[in-house]
Amino acid sequence: MLNNKNIKILLKTVLGLSLFLWMAYSLYNQIQSQENLKSTIYSLFNEWSFEKVVLLITVIILMFSNWMIEAVKWKLLLKDTEEFSLSTSFQSVLTGVAVSVITPNRIGEYMGRILYLKNVNKIKGITVTIIGSFAQLIVTGFLGLIGLVYYIFFVKQSSWLYILLATSVVLCIVLTYLYFHLYKIVDWIDRYQFLRKLKIYIEVIKRFDKGILNKILFISLLRYFVYTLQFILLLRLMLVFISFPDMLFTIWLIFWAMAIVPTITIAELGVRGETALFFLSVFSSNQFGIVASSLLLWLINLIIPALIGCLFVYKMKIYEDD
Repeated sequence: MLNNKNIKILLKTVLGLSLFLWMAYSLYNQIQSQENLKSTIYSLFNEWSFEKVVLLITVIILMFSNWMIEAVKWKLLLKDTEEFSLSTSFQSVLTGVAVSVITPNRIGEYMGRILYLKNVNKIKGITVTIIGSFAQLIVTGFLGLIGLVYYIFFVKQSSWLYILLATSVVLCIVLTYLYFHLYKIVDWIDRYQFLRKLKIYIEVIKRFDKGILNKILFISLLRYFVYTLQFILLLRLMLVFISFPDMLFTIWLIFWAMAIVPTITIAELGVRGETALFFLSVFSSNQFGIVASSLLLWLINLIIPALIGCLFVYKMKIYEDD
């Protein structure tokens, strides 16, 4: 007869296996639905050269660096909530990626990560994850703003780009103010009796002084540069030749445009490809190479980590004593 402990183990195993199969199947369908996937893979592997091998290996290594940097940030965010080893933090981040790819704007990443936390810390975990996302969005916004200014002054001008510029300035100012004044949210909630129950879960915000917030921003900036370098290398790999300044600042603009466009990851690649093509086709007629680079960036940075993350769902904590 099964005792309580065995029932917990069985439930956890079944739930973990179900999550793995569901996410793996969803990822498989996403990959299969990409129109340019076969032609991209054919183009990538058709003519091997030493440069292609080096570029591809470098991009894959940078993918692991990218998510390891995120794991360092996640560990720092959890410093006063729950102690994590860097290895556990890395596994938690990849599990979050696995869950995120089937949710709008990858909001499921929060749920995937907090599966590793004790029950008492799960809601606090969502709070600190939002702080990390805020930091990444601020970095993306300010560098995207620089890219947008460059694009307007040196590439082309249009009324909608000026609207985007004005909107971006306002967003960057608001996001930065909120990021460095998060503690005011706690004070605001404390004014209303019906919201005070939430205070215990978001009071963790007050632990983040400007020093820690600046560290989180720096880590976010480092990760952003890794991601940028990956895109540059993939464009080179797919024979898209653009001058470095044009390529760099336009990539920053593309990342910002993607950040403010709501998507579901299933449809994200189409939006990414179209966005990259819209801004980069001004510099290169190699439209296939531009779209293929976006596809590879998505495949390497999201799908591969998500598939790895599926393997870690068995470590999630369903019960307080897990």
